[in-house]
Amino acid sequence: MSTSLGDEVIVMQSRSYSCGPAALATVLRNLGVNCTEAELAELAGTDESGTTMYGLILAATSKGLRARGVKMELNDLRKNHIVFVKYGDTCHYTVIMSMDERNVTLADPALGRITVKREIFSRIFTGNVLVVERPCD
Repeated sequence: MSTSLGDEVIVMQSRSYSCGPAALATVLRNLGVNCTEAELAELAGTDESGTTMYGLILAATSKGLRARGVKMELNDLRKNHIVFVKYGDTCHYTVIMSMDERNVTLADPALGRITVKREIFSRIFTGNVLVVERPCD
């Protein structure tokens, strides 16, 4: 299932453990790549324990895009970056939509479009980011 906000698409996760493929599907669809969460889950090797970032990289590259996992500071985050967050024992992938000095707006595969105070987001952000881009022509 996906929701649309103007030109932005948010793909909602269909299972409790499929946030990674849903986040990747959100980014790919916003880049104009036709895909589904289920297709990306299969390409990424998603199982009930979730999805590795390496699996998401494999899925993105199989769709013809460049993808790399990087460590990043909060100030370097940009639109369509897939970020790995952790709160308590829960790990989750979500997508940056926008940021300003006060808030971070996310295309979250579990909750839809949400806005979080930057201070709170900085506490759950692990620094691990998946950057997906079109290959250079």
